[in-house]
Amino acid sequence: MPRGFSVMESLVGVFIITLLLLATYSIFILAQQTQRKVDDRAEAVQNERAIMDRLSRELRQANKMVTVLPANEILFEDGHGNLESNPIQYTRYYLSGTDLYREVRYYYFAASPEIHVRYDETDAGGNSPSVGISEDRLVGQYINSLTFAGSDTITITVTFNKNNQIVTLSTDVAPRNTN
Repeated sequence: MPRGFSVMESLVGVFIITLLLLATYSIFILAQQTQRKVDDRAEAVQNERAIMDRLSRELRQANKMVTVLPANEILFEDGHGNLESNPIQYTRYYLSGTDLYREVRYYYFAASPEIHVRYDETDAGGNSPSVGISEDRLVGQYINSLTFAGSDTITITVTFNKNNQIVTLSTDVAPRNTN
């Protein structure tokens, strides 16, 4: 005749099963936390690469650097416009808190606001031009720092931080059109 489990053996069995379930649950939670960290880091790298690609492309085409480097923001003359055919415009990248913005601006004199001029021109009275903003939009988030350095070759360094996942990328850009 088979013998049944004693109360003590049953309690030990329940205890062992409970421990196994708790261990399994702990491993599951740890795996989720690890996956979230990996996802945050991957998002950081993806966002920074997109930002760096855009910045690099636009800086390569710049006609003239306005900002004296090193600096935490940059302003340069867009290489696609010229005074004869297209309105001349300038592009500025800057941080506001942890948000990166791209501003497109132009310069003009009050007497002729429809005519774009270079940032360093003066009118007949020796007055500097006014600034108009045609675009100012968010292009990146969670950025701790942004730096530009160099002269012939510009080094861009961006540090991104999301949920304590810190990623720093740096690249060198050689503007082709600068005078």
